[in-house]
Order: sequence, then structure tokens, then C-alpha cells
Amino acid sequence: MANSKTSYVSRRAFLRGGAAAGVALAAPTFFVGKAHAATETLRIGIIPAYSFGIYWLVQDQGFAPGVDMDFSVFPSGPPAIEAMVGGSVDAITVGSVPPLAAMARNVADFREISVCGDASGLFTIVGKPGLNGLADLEGKRIAVTSGSNFDFFLGVALEQAGLEEMPLTRINMEPIDAQAALIAGAVDATVPLATSRQLIFDKLPGASMLAEGAAMPIDKRPSIMDVFMTTQQTIDAKQEALTEVVRAFHEKGVAMLREDNAEVVQRMIAWQSGIGRAGVTAAEVEPLLNGYFYFDTPEIKSVYADGILKNALRVQSEFLVENDRIRNMPDLDALVSDQIVAQL
Repeated sequence: MANSKTSYVSRRAFLRGGAAAGVALAAPTFFVGKAHAATETLRIGIIPAYSFGIYWLVQDQGFAPGVDMDFSVFPSGPPAIEAMVGGSVDAITVGSVPPLAAMARNVADFREISVCGDASGLFTIVGKPGLNGLADLEGKRIAVTSGSNFDFFLGVALEQAGLEEMPLTRINMEPIDAQAALIAGAVDATVPLATSRQLIFDKLPGASMLAEGAAMPIDKRPSIMDVFMTTQQTIDAKQEALTEVVRAFHEKGVAMLREDNAEVVQRMIAWQSGIGRAGVTAAEVEPLLNGYFYFDTPEIKSVYADGILKNALRVQSEFLVENDRIRNMPDLDALVSDQIVAQL
């Protein structure tokens, strides 16, 4: 039986066996996609991770001709959620942990309407030179975004190593700030963004990989879904547009990813350049882009029908409650909505 705080489903087995007011960073003009007549505008808050970049690919390739996506870029989930609550965006791409904390506080009628990808294999814990394993973190300072997917991964990795009671100090920082703090020697370790962690090894020779999601057994790997999320009010107002972009993601975006992977890699290089990040190469992008587990249309329908997303959120919620990150379990029946996926 799987541990109560770890993954409960083999992703590859599922694929083969199933139907197979935060401040946004300025969105550059690069985000303008192929010209088309749009009947509806969706304001999307997006985080610069590759699974989320597939929504930008949908816009870039004109896969949802009835919808124009107006992107704002956020550094992480909490400020994106704040912006959605404040009404400056209609929907966001976000890791699955921050919405649980917000839902538990009854901030808004949040709905997770689709899954961008399962990112669990991409999470890592990186330490300063001289650290050889997780046990070396005893008494050390770890920079990690509190109540985030990064925080969840750190907790599960420590638990699996039998170190959950080990004394250490968590420093609450956004991922990019945490990465800079590690390079500067202000902290001893961090859980970095997959898209930029190579910079740590470039700038800090001898930095150590203390834990890696991809190296964990599939049945023990914490399931960390990246989701597409909105509010019930926005669904009621813009259901047709939301359905169109979600359909385009799973039908056309995932198909292009699988059938023309090299071209998608090139588009993701442009995506990263366009949001002002350091330049990346195909060799850097390919393993990160393809490290996610993406779902086509039959698969995403099964994710909802078989309760896979809800079970993943239950595991995370239990972890957050047991580790005093949130006071009570959020209403997962309300949070996980198949109102859009059912239309595909």
C-alpha cells in the first residue's frame, strides 16, 4: 500500500492502461500569438514553467481561434491567486498546493478545471558545496516558498528519508530569490525551479543534488499536479472560452508535443526568451519540457472521472494539515470541477 503522503498511482501505468492582487511581471509584446479573429478574451495569469507554457503554445499556434489569451506573468502561485481574487486575471496556471491553502481559508469559489501536467519528476533539493545528503541539512537554513509545491516536495523527501523530525530552519522565499540566496551563501539549500536550477550549478561549482523526484520510485513519488484554475463566477461567465482553450491544450497542444517534439522545444526556447529569462538551449529545454506527464483528451477525462486529481489533492491536503500548514481540509469536492472537461 502506498504511503499516505506519497503518490498513489503509476503515471505510466495509467497512461497505458487508461483511455490512454499580487503584482504581475510585465508581459512582453512577445506574447502576441498568431493573428486570428477572437470572439472572447481570457486574461490568464501564467507562471514560467514548461507545462504552463503549453497554453502559450496554444495561443502562439492559433489552436483556439475563438479566444485571445492575454497573459500576465507571475513568479509563483500565491501572487497569481491573489491577482485572480482581485479580478485582474480570469484564470491562472498554478501548482496544486497553493490553491489548497487558499481554498481552506474560503478565499473564493476556486475551481481546478484541468491539469497542465504532473511535475513530480522535476522537483529537486539542491544544497551548497560540501553537503552530501538530506541528513546534512540538520540545523541548516533552507529557502523554500512556504505552503507551495516546493515546500510539499521538501517535506515528503525528508519524511521518506526518516528525517521529518530533524531540526532545520525554513526561510520563506520565492524560488528565484531562494536560488540567488543559495548562490550568495545566505542559505544552505533550496528547492529550485526546474527551469532555472542549472544556473545554481553554473554559478556555484560543487553544489550538490540532495534529492530528485525523478530518482524516487514511481509509487513513492509525491504526486504534484500543475493545474489550470479559475473561479465558479468566471466559469459561469466564460464557460465557452474556457472550454475552447482547455480543449485546444489537450487535443492540439499535447498532440504537437508528442508528434513534433523538436518544434515544441524550439517554441519553448522562444517562450522562455519572451518572458525575459536567461537564454536557454534545446539541450536544456528538452529534458525539462518532457519531464512532465501530459494528458491528451481521453486521459484528462479519465483523470477527473477516476478521481486521480482529487486523490492527489487529498494526499497533499493531509500533508499540509498534519504539518500545520493549513488548519483544516479544503472542500475538494468543490475545488475539483469537471464542468469544463465534461464538455470536451
